[in-house]
Amino acid sequence: MNEESDNIQYEERLIAFIDILGFKDIVRRSERSPRTLKLIYDSLSFLKMRENSSKWDIQLIEIEEDAQKRNMAKFNITNRTFCSSFSDSIAVSVSYDEDSINESFSTLVANLSFVGARLMTNGILFRGGITSGNIHAENGIIFGQGLIDAYELESKIARFPRILISDKLLKRLNYPLLSKHDRYPYHQYLRRFDDGCVGFHQMAYFEVLQNWVKMSDSILVSSLGRIKSTIIKGLDSTFEIPSVYEKYRWLKYEYNQLVILNDLKPKLYELNENTQGHNIHFTHTDKLNNR
Repeated sequence: MNEESDNIQYEERLIAFIDILGFKDIVRRSERSPRTLKLIYDSLSFLKMRENSSKWDIQLIEIEEDAQKRNMAKFNITNRTFCSSFSDSIAVSVSYDEDSINESFSTLVANLSFVGARLMTNGILFRGGITSGNIHAENGIIFGQGLIDAYELESKIARFPRILISDKLLKRLNYPLLSKHDRYPYHQYLRRFDDGCVGFHQMAYFEVLQNWVKMSDSILVSSLGRIKSTIIKGLDSTFEIPSVYEKYRWLKYEYNQLVILNDLKPKLYELNENTQGHNIHFTHTDKLNNR
């Protein structure tokens, strides 16, 4: 033991645990598909880059009206973020002052939303949990009850490709939201799902930032089109895996609920919509409707 290890202590932080869904199957497919192998490498390299704290910047926050009328310095978490990437998971923790938890949480959510959108346009789904709690994070080492709580939220409760927020953390955020003046950027991302849980999914990024100057119509249409293809492929490849099929069915519903202006969202058709016969593939239905 050295003197440094004798002085370690826990710190109350925001903690997120994110896990790629179906990773074992993706790896199995990569054995016979160079394209899938490259997808794994590129996706894990992208997550590995997030270990650089400068990646958790305020670019996605400073464009928000809800942030602009506040102290932008409180939203900056670049020097307060620790991210560790391991195998198919990442753990992120953010230190904060008690009076800036809403700002810190906003920046964390916006960045995680970007990460999720980037992965999903390449066909990668993830699931996660965010909470607050004690954690120790330094020198590539991260542990503590807060991380355990975030992991259990992801593995036992989230079920679908989404990131859930713990009730413990929600009680510390700015709820109930009584007026627009009280709103923070994260309020645009979070929603209460039909099963009672609160959080956001990988497609929320496009709904919130659809009017961003860097989100051109062509980028929006292309990205959502690739996401639609991911969902359709998932629906058509899970005939004998009900537990996986329900995740893609859930995503199909959430995709259709996205509010994208100017009819820019590529339509995801119901099975056999506008077609004749008794086809069993969403892919075929989509092709017939886009001839």
